[in-house]
Amino acid sequence: MDMPAFRLLRQILFSRPQFRILILLSSFFASFFGLLGPFLQKEYFDLLTSGQPVVWLLVGAFFCVLLYLGFSQFTNFLGAREAILMQGELSQKMYAQSLRLRSDSLQGKPVGEFVSVYATDIPGATVLLEQTLPTGASILFPLLLAPWALHRFFLVPWFPLLSVMLAVTLLNFAMAYRQSSFFFQFKKLAADRIGLVNEWIQNIRTLRILGWMKFFEFKIFEMRIRETENRIGMLTNGQSMNSVASSITFVLNIVVVASLTASSPLPVTTGQLLAVLWIVAIFLTRPFRQMPWLFTFLFDAWTSIKRLSDVLQMENIEKQQRKSDFLKISELSNDEPVLKVQNLNLSIGADEILKSISFEIKKAEFVAIVGEVGCGKTLLLLSLMGETGASFQQLKIGQNDGRILPLHQLRQFFTFVPQEGFIMSASLRENVAFEYGQDSSHDEEIRTSLRRAQFDLRTERLENGLDTEIGERGVNLSGGQKQRVSLARVDYLSSPILLLDDCLSALDVDTEDLIIQDLFEGSWKNKTRILVTHRLSVLDQVDRILFMENGRIIDQGSLDELLVKNPKFQNFCASIQRSSEPETEHPEAPVEENLIPIPIVPAEGDPDGKF
Repeated sequence: MDMPAFRLLRQILFSRPQFRILILLSSFFASFFGLLGPFLQKEYFDLLTSGQPVVWLLVGAFFCVLLYLGFSQFTNFLGAREAILMQGELSQKMYAQSLRLRSDSLQGKPVGEFVSVYATDIPGATVLLEQTLPTGASILFPLLLAPWALHRFFLVPWFPLLSVMLAVTLLNFAMAYRQSSFFFQFKKLAADRIGLVNEWIQNIRTLRILGWMKFFEFKIFEMRIRETENRIGMLTNGQSMNSVASSITFVLNIVVVASLTASSPLPVTTGQLLAVLWIVAIFLTRPFRQMPWLFTFLFDAWTSIKRLSDVLQMENIEKQQRKSDFLKISELSNDEPVLKVQNLNLSIGADEILKSISFEIKKAEFVAIVGEVGCGKTLLLLSLMGETGASFQQLKIGQNDGRILPLHQLRQFFTFVPQEGFIMSASLRENVAFEYGQDSSHDEEIRTSLRRAQFDLRTERLENGLDTEIGERGVNLSGGQKQRVSLARVDYLSSPILLLDDCLSALDVDTEDLIIQDLFEGSWKNKTRILVTHRLSVLDQVDRILFMENGRIIDQGSLDELLVKNPKFQNFCASIQRSSEPETEHPEAPVEENLIPIPIVPAEGDPDGKF
């Protein structure tokens, strides 16, 4: 039994009980007046045939029909209103969950699946309020009251009436169950397609360059074909349901009238016959037509509730309990070290990604983290910000006592620049200030930060200056411009510890030198800077290098120290140099520009250095 899904079901059905009861009462009164109208009509026609018509009976029957329609519409209105309110509540839960979950806790779910749950399954779950509860009540009360009224007031025998109604209910249930399977496949296929389209849009330039467009587009078209085939089956089954529901009242008419005339001890009156036909052909038509869709919406809502519940129940894998009793720390202590990490470990599934990492960084120190691709550099930065499930023996920032800080306190100390600079679909001003609707009151500070990041509005070909719309995911900017805007944002936001993930990779050497001069050694000189990089030209300007291999820090020191004492670091630098050397007509010709002289360190067992 899926208990979290049942808890969510109870929340949807019973969170505002007074309005749920009001829906049921409104539906009951609709059924009551729907049956009272035919009864008054019968009495009127019976008196009419006896020569004693009473007009108020006919007027009363008319107003009963109006009240029946009015309460029915009011029931639907209440259901739609409650569904909208519940969608808002569930959307807030989904939003809070998406902010709470770390990237390593998503259990392999793509972004497109989360979008699909938000866009499809939240409305699908609240169909219980918009359709199932009002429709169910509109079906239940007529199906309970109509047979009783037909037997009690109009002498229709029980057995044939209930037998036909039961057979119709079972047939509708079977067809609705089949329809719900089509609905489930519809949502699943839509989620898969949204995920593919999202991946295609995010990587469309790379796919075009690599010539993989046809492959991705074929996968999307293939998914769309499967969706179309499922939709055809869904529509075909739906039309069959409608046909059965539309024709069943004729069958029921025949059964009721035949059983009435065959079993009645008294002659059937005109009023009696008209009332019976009214109840069966008009009053019960709507419940029988709604019945298959009631079951369909019920099954469909349950699948949406389970999918939504699965997302809301996802938890971050915590190695240590985060404390919540810290006072907010406004600034870092001047005591050293400003950042101390002991025994950091990170596992994702069965893989150990980061292993027994410990280091200390002083205030205003400029530290580089280097190592081969995949050694865990980026995950180390993310772990410092609490964005992974890493465990720490100690993570000390400033004066805190080494316990794990709540995320909202931990992240106040950091500013992060990802490898691919994040750009919003907004103006340049809003991208630097990182706030939608930013006014021009801080334009001078924004321009200063852009200049320090070597983003000169006069030479970047931006027609509207800070008001220039960047476009979705920075489509109007080059890779180097995105990185420089991200660096300007860091300078503008001004946090005490800067985490920089290979943020110079798209820059030319001259721009890199200017940024290091104006930012790293300029306005950031009193900040603690941690830079992941593959640019060797930066390493002789940092205070210290942390050298990583296979998820561990295997050595640290200055560039000169590591080049002398660590052959692995020497080989790493040599491989980076070789990969950055330009091709020439004479490969053996030396290329001296921007290279670091690497001394040859004899390998163990090779004292002459001839390895």
